This record gives sequence, structure tokens and C-alpha cells, in this order.
Amino acid sequence: MDRAEADEVLRTVFTDLAAARATAEAELVADPDPHIASIGHQVVGIVLRELGHADRAIAELRTALRLARRSDDAERWPDVVATLGMSLALTRRVSEGLRHLDHAAAALEGLPRGRVLVRRAYVTGHLMARFEETATDLREARRLFAGAGDEVWEARALNLQGLADAKLGSLDSAAEAFALFGELSARAGHPLEVAIARHNVGWVSYLRGDLPQALEAYADARAQFDALGMTSVDLVLDQATSYLAGGLADDALAVAEQALVARPLLARERADLLVSVAESALAARDWPRAASAADEGAALMRAQSRRVPSLEADLFAIAARTEMGLPSGPLLRRAERLVHRMREASMPQLAQALLLGARLARDVRSPRAAALAAAWLEEASASRHARTHAVRALGWLALAQRRDAAGDRGGVLRACDRGLRALDEHRATLGSQELRAVMTGHGGALAELGTRTALASGDSRRLLQWSERWRANALVLPSTAAAHDPGTATDLAALRAQHQVLTAARAQGERTDQLQARVTRLEQLVRRRLLHARGTGETASTLDVAELLDALRADDTVLVELTEVDGSLHALVAGRGRVRHLHVGDAASAAKAVDFALFSLRQAARGRRAQLDVAGARLQRALLGDALDGRGASRVVVSGTSTLQGVPWGLLPALADRPVTSTPSARLWLRARSAAAQTDRRVMLVGPGLGSGGAEVPAVAAQDDRAEVLDGDRATVAASLAALDGAALVHVAAHGHFREDSPLFSSLTLADGPLLVHDLQHLTHPPHRVVLSACESGVMAPVGDQELLGLAAALLSMGTAGVVSSLAEVDDAATVEVMVALHAALREGGGLGDALLAARQASAGDQVLAATAASFTVVGT
Repeated sequence: MDRAEADEVLRTVFTDLAAARATAEAELVADPDPHIASIGHQVVGIVLRELGHADRAIAELRTALRLARRSDDAERWPDVVATLGMSLALTRRVSEGLRHLDHAAAALEGLPRGRVLVRRAYVTGHLMARFEETATDLREARRLFAGAGDEVWEARALNLQGLADAKLGSLDSAAEAFALFGELSARAGHPLEVAIARHNVGWVSYLRGDLPQALEAYADARAQFDALGMTSVDLVLDQATSYLAGGLADDALAVAEQALVARPLLARERADLLVSVAESALAARDWPRAASAADEGAALMRAQSRRVPSLEADLFAIAARTEMGLPSGPLLRRAERLVHRMREASMPQLAQALLLGARLARDVRSPRAAALAAAWLEEASASRHARTHAVRALGWLALAQRRDAAGDRGGVLRACDRGLRALDEHRATLGSQELRAVMTGHGGALAELGTRTALASGDSRRLLQWSERWRANALVLPSTAAAHDPGTATDLAALRAQHQVLTAARAQGERTDQLQARVTRLEQLVRRRLLHARGTGETASTLDVAELLDALRADDTVLVELTEVDGSLHALVAGRGRVRHLHVGDAASAAKAVDFALFSLRQAARGRRAQLDVAGARLQRALLGDALDGRGASRVVVSGTSTLQGVPWGLLPALADRPVTSTPSARLWLRARSAAAQTDRRVMLVGPGLGSGGAEVPAVAAQDDRAEVLDGDRATVAASLAALDGAALVHVAAHGHFREDSPLFSSLTLADGPLLVHDLQHLTHPPHRVVLSACESGVMAPVGDQELLGLAAALLSMGTAGVVSSLAEVDDAATVEVMVALHAALREGGGLGDALLAARQASAGDQVLAATAASFTVVGT
């Protein structure tokens, strides 16, 4: 191989690291020409560096330098010195590496000098955050590259220019540079650089606040790196950050933890990943993991002389220990040092540190600590003018806490509302129902403080508004058209086919681990597509209490909305023109009462002895108290907290003889109340495999000559969706499977596989009312802050007015009688609440029937 060919191997080393190393070891390192041999060792050193073998890389580059000094080409040794300098900088010897780069730059001119300037720009920008120097070097490098025809190095310069422009606040210039970098790399056939360009496009999108586009670009880049058999730590860090911005803490933790063991890491890479793990574990409420990862990451960074980045790790370490309940005094002293150092470094995480320190200072309860807390909150409140939504929300939280300390209730509520509005604006950009739900966790502290303040005001109407302010907003927001993406439909069909193969293999007793892995990959693909969906820009409206009271009066209905404040459960009773507040009791006792009631229903459904009357009385004491005393025979709608949605309300003595429905929020009930059916078409669907054979369907159909029956092999997903679309009433008798790990993959088993929650989003018009007769078909998972995900939640978010579903295991034979009674009442013109009351009344006197009827609930109207 001649010198020109060897130079080309070096110039394109990043195109295929493995191939470049193989060529270097086989053809270059043993060449008698020291020029060619030095290139061979330089290539091997670069590859070893990229693979994380730092010591071996440095040794190869020192060998390359010795050989280069024997070359008759005066430009050979400065080029090796530049590579050695960059490698030293990457192994935490930044000052030494920069000296090598300066030496190489001084020894060269023209195109070779431009290449060294690009390397130096990487060190000054990426490793030292000296972006003005970076920009200066890149301007000169691009001038030297102009007309030289070296698109590889021009592309690298463009990439670094984009990074520097973004750091200096010029996002449009950064986006333009990254786009051109990608185009040049694709034209040159360099897939690694194409992946890096896609990653950086995502980064600019994230900085602009476009989270869906950032997630999409990061996923594309991740796929491109995977295809090359590589793990980009920089991409992992940015991807984890974007997941956290969307409230997806478990996803962020998983991607960071996986990268820790994916390949050998440079010490710098390991430190950065550990800090990402700490931040993600903190958001996922895994306090011990957050503390251990933060401690290790901080120690590594200090050993690398990275004092400023280590402060972020210290922040997470203190926060984790605060959540673990460790003594506040020592933590406050650590927080004081942290705040001082972050302030000196002008770190963007300062607002978080100030709020954390103020929390610790309030816990210490000394005059000095109180003064410190006040000063820190005042300083943190300036962040309410920051560029990003999350930081603005922190600033408004700090201001609200300041006003709370001053006893300014009105000021607290205004500040909390402004902070939640900042998050509303961010959520409006998201099209994914999952993202919209989970990101509400960012506003939990604001919503809690606002609700607590409204409670203290003694104004029941204001408390009702604040109880609603951050409740089920993701369900009230309109669905996005992105759900109709044909690519998503194709992926769902592939997933369904794979489920059929998996089911058949299980039936034959075959191994299914590989099949299950394919199902998991397809689920991840579907989820990824939906996370990239754009929002409509519309935000949820606040509750108009006067409108609610008018609607309740017109329907002779009482609304009981439950809200939890500091572990206590409160009831807001709205109806007959007024809102009344009462304290019910301990929230933990309410949760235990619900668990006992569901256990009792399961026992009764199995024919075992169960004290349903005792369970009902306990539920009433724990959830309602005397909220309904003196309310006559009014209809009742109950809005529980997100953790009190699965309540068998029909068991409560005060509700047993009234039409009762539930709703995730009063606003959702108002919307459902005004919904109208598209047609008067009635459809009964049944899927194969149900224990009762869907026996209620022919029984109901025999009494209703308008009913359309879709059963047996005809009940495919496609046929069922067509029947659901726009129907006035749909009854689905199919096995339900609730996915606690991923509620939007909950499903109903039909003839050709599962009908997923995601499938429902492809309907043009939602069914007006739905009856789901399978066991536990009404289970919804609480996520974020006061949000819900699941089958019933998805239907309500799409505009379905009401869903009848089961909260517990039900008896198959008893279900037939309950469903026959329910449909008979519906044919007489009653609503779902009236129909379920009729079913409960028809089931009285038989424990199994009564338990089955009480296990069904109505969400909506």
C-alpha cells in the first residue's frame, strides 16, 4: 500500500473502525516505510481510544510518533502529535493534551493545520467549554478547507461549529451546520458521521423545546449507532435527559444503566453516565441507587479535575439523601457549599440547588436557617423568566413558597398557577397520551402547594378549582392526528401477528423466549413512534364552577370530588347550587378499605364467604364519611384521586340505591355529558376463548332485534374496530389483559390477536358508550401526578361518553344475568348509571350475583 492509500485509511478511519483497524494491522504497521507504519499505529491508536482502551491507545500513538519523526514528511509528526494530544485530553490529561495540540498547530499550515484546529476545537469546546476559542479555530479551519476538496474534515468542522453555535445560543446557525454536516457525511458514505449528525439535530430540537422531534431524532440516531455495533455515550446522555424532560424516568434510567455495561468506558464516560443514572434514579424514586451513583460519579469527576460537573452529582447525592430522610443539619451544610460553588460557576442547576437547600433549611428550624431559606427562595424565584418550561416552573415554585412563608395566599395561588401554565405550554407540544400523562409529575409540587393553600383559605369553590387544576388533564386534551400514522398501524399489525405465533408456541409447550423478545421489540417500536407524535398546541381549560353547578342542577346530580392534602382525604360535594367541603379522614385508610372491598368481591365471586356489607360500610366511612347525608335520591357522580379510581361504588350503602357513576375529573364529566352518539347503531362483539363463551351476547341479542352480533372467527381486530367506529353502544365480551408495566399495551383478546389501547386511537369516531364484561377490564394505572392510563382512560380521552367495566374478578354465569339486566334497562332509555343500578337491584339476594354486579362500575355518563 502506498502513502496516499495509507493516508486515505487514516482520513476515513471513523467510517468503519473495525475495518480500518484490520487494514492497519494487516498492511500498515509492519511496512518498512516509517511514514506508512506511523499511520498504521495512529489508526490502531484511534480505534483503541474509541473503544475505551485508553492506555493501549496512548502506547500506540507514542509508537506512531516515534516512527513519524523518522519520516521524510515534515507534516507527519505534527499530525500524530495532534491525535496524541486529543487522546490525552480525552483521558483527563486535558492540559497536557492541549499543549500537544498547540505544538502541532504551530508546526503546520494549510490543510494539515486546519485538521489540527478542528481537533483543538473539540478539546476547547467539548471538554473545556471555551466556546469562543472553539468558534475562532473553526472559522480559520473552514477558511483553510475552502476549495481544498476534503469533505471529511469539512464535515467534522461543521459538526463542531454546530455544537459551538448551540452553546453560544445561535440555534438556527447550529441547525444549519448540523444539516450540512449530515449531507456531506451521507454523500461521502460515512454512516457514523450521519448518525452523529442525526443525534445533534435532536439535541437542537431539545434545546428549542420540541421534545417529540428530539425523541424521534435520538431514536433514529440510536438505531444507526446500533447498526454499526457502537454505543455513543453522548447520545445516551442526551436521550436520558429528553426522557426525563418528558417524565419518563424509568426509560431514562434504563438507557443510562445499559450504557454502563455496553462496552469498556473511558473514565470520563463512566463518570458522566453515573451522574445520568443518579438523576434518573432520583426521578424514578430509587433513592439508594441515586445516592450511590451520584457519589461514585462525583468522586470520578473530582479525580479528573472536573470540579464544575461534579457539582451536579453532589446535587443529586444531597437530594437522594434528603428523600431518604437522613438528618437535615449535615445535608444543609453540604447544600450551602453546593449553592456557593454553583453560583460561582453560573450553573443552570442552581435553581434546583436553591430549592433543595431551602427545603432543608425549613426542616432545620433555626433563625439562621429561616433567613437562609428566604434568601435562597428569593434568588431561585428569578428562574421564572428562564427559557425552558421546567426551569420556569421551578422559579414559580420558589416564588410560591416565598409567598407562602409570608402568608400571602392569593400570591401563592397566582404563582402556582403561572408555574403550571408553563408546564401546560410544554405539554401542549406533546401528542403522546403517555408523555402528556407522565410529565405532569414535574408539576406535582406546584399543584400540591396550590391545593393546600386553597384548603387553608376556607373557600370550597376555590378548593374545587384547585383539586381540578392538575387532575386528568391528559384525558381532557384532544387526541393527536399522529395516532393515525399508517406506519403505526403496520407496526400494530406485525405485533398482533407475533402475538398469535407466541400464543400458538405456548399452547404447544415450545420455548418462547425468542418470540417474546420479538414481541417486546415490536412494542418498543410502536411506543417510540407514538412518543414522537406532535401535540395540537391546545391546553386544558380550567374548571368553571358555575357551569358545573348548572349542569348538576339540570341533571339532579351531586358531584363528590375527593382530594388528598398532606395524607388526609377531603370531599368536595357540589350540587344544588353550592359546594360544600368536609374532611373525610386518612388517605391511607381509604386505600386499605378499597383493597379490602376488592378482596371481598373476589371471594364472593368464587363462591366463598365474604362480608360485602362490612366492606361497603368500611368504604363509605373511609371515602365519603357523611358527604351524602341529606342528599335525597339524587344521582351521584364521584371523582376520586388517581389512586382511588378502582372503587366499587355500588357497594357503599349510601350509593347502593342511587344511579352512581365515576369520572377522573369534573371537567371530563362535563365533556362526556355533552357528547352525543354519531348513530343509533348497537353492536355486540365477542371474542373466542372467554370462559362463559360470551354467553351474555346471544342472551342480550335475543331480546334486542336491533343488535348486531360479531362473534367467533369473525370477531377480528379489523372487524371489531369497524364495528366500534361511531357506534352508539358496544358490548365487548373478550378476555382483557391489563399491563401494569405499560398500560397502553393493555388489550382485549379477539379472534386474530389482541386489540390494544393503541388500536383504538385509529378510530375515526369513538363509540358513544362501551360495555366491557371481562374481569378487571376497568383497571387504570395512576401515573404522573393525578393522571390515568388504561383501556377505559383511552376511550374517555377520545370522546367516549361512558364505559361500563369490571374492577375485579367476576363469575361468568352471574355476568350473563347482570349484563342481561343492564341492557334491558338501557333499552328503556336510561343512562349507564341507571342501567347498572337496575342490574344491582336485580341481583340482590344472591351473594355471587350481588358481588358480580358490584364489581362493575361506570366511568363517564
